[in-house]
Amino acid sequence: MHHRADDSPPGSVRPAADAPITRPEKDALLQQNRARLDQDITSQRFVWESMPRIVDLQLSNICNMACTMCHDGASPPPRKLDPAVLEPFAREVLPTAAVVVPFAGSEPLIVTWDLTRDLARRYDLELEMITNAQFLDEARFRELEPFVSSLTFSIDSHMRDVYERIRLRSQPDKVFQNLPRAARLCREHGIEPHANVVLMVENAAYMHETVAFLADQGCTTVRLLAYRHPVNANPDRAFADAVRHLSPEWLQWMLRRLRAVAREKRIKLVFEGLTREEHDFRPRDLVFRPDRKALHGLWEQLPYYYPGYCMQSPDRIKVTTEGEVYPCCVADNGRLRLGSLQEQSFQQIWNGPTAQDLRRAMLTLDLPEICRTCSFHTAWIPDEAEHLPFVDWYHDVHCGGTVGRVPPERRTLVVEGPAHQLRSETSPLFRWRAPARPVDEYHLAFGIAGTWNEANRVFVVPGTATEFTIPAAIWSSLPPNTGLWWCLWGLRRSALGESLRAATVRCLVRHQPIPRVPGSKLYERQ
Repeated sequence: MHHRADDSPPGSVRPAADAPITRPEKDALLQQNRARLDQDITSQRFVWESMPRIVDLQLSNICNMACTMCHDGASPPPRKLDPAVLEPFAREVLPTAAVVVPFAGSEPLIVTWDLTRDLARRYDLELEMITNAQFLDEARFRELEPFVSSLTFSIDSHMRDVYERIRLRSQPDKVFQNLPRAARLCREHGIEPHANVVLMVENAAYMHETVAFLADQGCTTVRLLAYRHPVNANPDRAFADAVRHLSPEWLQWMLRRLRAVAREKRIKLVFEGLTREEHDFRPRDLVFRPDRKALHGLWEQLPYYYPGYCMQSPDRIKVTTEGEVYPCCVADNGRLRLGSLQEQSFQQIWNGPTAQDLRRAMLTLDLPEICRTCSFHTAWIPDEAEHLPFVDWYHDVHCGGTVGRVPPERRTLVVEGPAHQLRSETSPLFRWRAPARPVDEYHLAFGIAGTWNEANRVFVVPGTATEFTIPAAIWSSLPPNTGLWWCLWGLRRSALGESLRAATVRCLVRHQPIPRVPGSKLYERQ
């Protein structure tokens, strides 16, 4: 563990509090912070020197609608974030933040919109805007255009009667008038128009028509989100959860229809239920502004380093109007609460016992109940793969280029164990079936996170064997709680062109339990 006595990351550069941050200053801060985050994650630290890149900032909880998936269709008492809390937080956190999401259950284009723009100007922030579009006229679009690379419209149905049953107090005429104009303006300014749709029993039957409608309105990416039951909502509202209450066969049937629609309309479709699917049929020449949120080297590799590590938790926080800090957009009402800005400094929260314990839990998968079935955990456990970069490392480095890539028709080795994504404290038994024609030797190759890495290992096993166990001393030297992606090859020395390979690459984790952090409140309210 790496512990720091002070409350600020070492070597941090902060512009003067009253001076707006320039683009060169911001780029330098973001680059520095990204490098620290890479070190924090790969070193498996619990006390982090990096700061959050993405901030869900609930400047108010006020919305013009009262949607059934938010607060069970009832609006909470109106509240704004206290300026006495906001200002010190902004000075400490926003200089190194890349993106602010001014949403968290509110409509960002009303009440606190001017404050949001002021923060974006002062700290050179990109805004990730999610809006119900009712107030998104052309004048408001012109105001937000300088601060966004994408714009997300939250539209749950193209059918007026269904829309009105889900989005209480809405004005559909304004929404459906603003939507195509805003999408067109986005395309004209290089901003990608997204749409979010919460998949519910109420709208599921016509979801393919809704996706087609949104594509026709100009949206290039449509994201289907799993329904999340509001805290303290009437239990009957749980029956709106389509993933829970519609059969897996029906959902797969609908997903096939949705994929066909996405292919026909040439859009990107993302499904975030208990699993995650992404199908990108957008034209290759479609170009939008760079997205600052995506500028992170480990983002795509994180599920392969630490399968199941929540993609929300590494460098994202949510701040509520009460000043409470949470690690993600899903946590609320005390669940996963890291601390309160009314009582602590941000650094005391960011590296406090609960935050440290959450980082430990993500490594060991000793997860709180709210995380175990959350799609941001389950959907980021990769399946077996046909190819990963370490396969190229095996051929080019270990074999010196002498063993050619094995074509699909020769990937016939049948591996019987261990199972994909096994976590084991002791070295497991690798088992496979002998091929019809004998081989001279087997190569069992391991790639850390599936990457091209000097620390990757290859074990040579006699061709007469059908099982193998990594020696205990070597097993204990492998990186703990890390994805060790492996594949089996069968070689014939006299005919390397006839090499065999297993059909897929699997993942194994050398599990190392880590005690829970004293003083943590991570598992409270379960």
